[in-house]
Amino acid sequence: MTKISFIGDISLNDKYNERYRSKENPFKQVSSFLHDSDYVVGNLECIAESNDGKENTLKKPRLKTGTETLNYLKEINLSLATLAHNHIYDNLQGGFLNTVSFLKNNKIDYSGAGLSKEESSRAIIKNIDNTSICFLNYITSDTNPNLPDESEIRLNIFDENTVIDDIIKNRQNDFVILILHWGGNFEGGNFPSIHQRQLAKRLIDAGADIIVGHHSHTLQPFEKYKGKYIFYSLGNFCFADILSDGRIKPIDRKRFKRSIILSLNMEEGSVKVQKNFIKNVNLNIVPDKSGKYEYWIKQMMFTLMKRTYIFWYMYYFFYKFIDPIIYQLSTIHHKNIYQRIRAFNSSKIKGLFR
Repeated sequence: MTKISFIGDISLNDKYNERYRSKENPFKQVSSFLHDSDYVVGNLECIAESNDGKENTLKKPRLKTGTETLNYLKEINLSLATLAHNHIYDNLQGGFLNTVSFLKNNKIDYSGAGLSKEESSRAIIKNIDNTSICFLNYITSDTNPNLPDESEIRLNIFDENTVIDDIIKNRQNDFVILILHWGGNFEGGNFPSIHQRQLAKRLIDAGADIIVGHHSHTLQPFEKYKGKYIFYSLGNFCFADILSDGRIKPIDRKRFKRSIILSLNMEEGSVKVQKNFIKNVNLNIVPDKSGKYEYWIKQMMFTLMKRTYIFWYMYYFFYKFIDPIIYQLSTIHHKNIYQRIRAFNSSKIKGLFR
């Protein structure tokens, strides 16, 4: 039996650098789950800083980490770092090259980005215990990768026809797994969009066996279609508050701190799923005892949304227009609701809908 584990967005930014310099291991409570796997896949959202410290100032916010802090990737037994994401150019080409150099030196595979189209689009094929598995990594344009024209870095941009061709080319493997950085219109949402669900079905119809998603920074539901699993987003595996342009963007909402370690046990063409629920507590990644129940509720809501699209549109309205206002009001530090509403001026309201 082959055990492949997937984790969500890995961002070793800011305060994780302090943790590393203090020789702390924030992953010690979950490392056993990962070291028990034959192969571990994660979305490396945070790129190393460049040697000269330069950043892509057109991008806000930006993520960066020290090259030495990337040693945490060995603590979590990372085998494949997916790089098709919208922060790949945060620290310019120098940061990208430092990251790739670290991965190569530590024998960690990477996919989804490179200095050529061939490098960024190459399939990662592993043969483990006589099971051949193909990993294909893409980023959709709605996540705003926005690489400048002068960038030499190439991302594996999602094009449906190209992806279907890639699936067909690699269909001789026992499993073809798509890892997608997608759902830009629902970033921060608890559920995928209708479009994502329709697209996922078409990709399964084309021959994909499993789809694993990222970008929402939230743990979203999964579903099974024609016997194949679709995990819309695994959420944040680890993420610290973001310090960018002298301002701190807090990762303070509960939904951004919950995730899973998704393990797929593969044998003779069949897949058995194991979900280990985790959460971020003061940057420490620990088992989440209440996570299973909360995820069950989310799955039940998703079942309703699939049956009647009106629930989907109701959620979209709440997510887009109501939830941001509730969040902004909750972060204004005044004693009563009247003072909070007064502090929540019209310019803030307009900013929510840009």
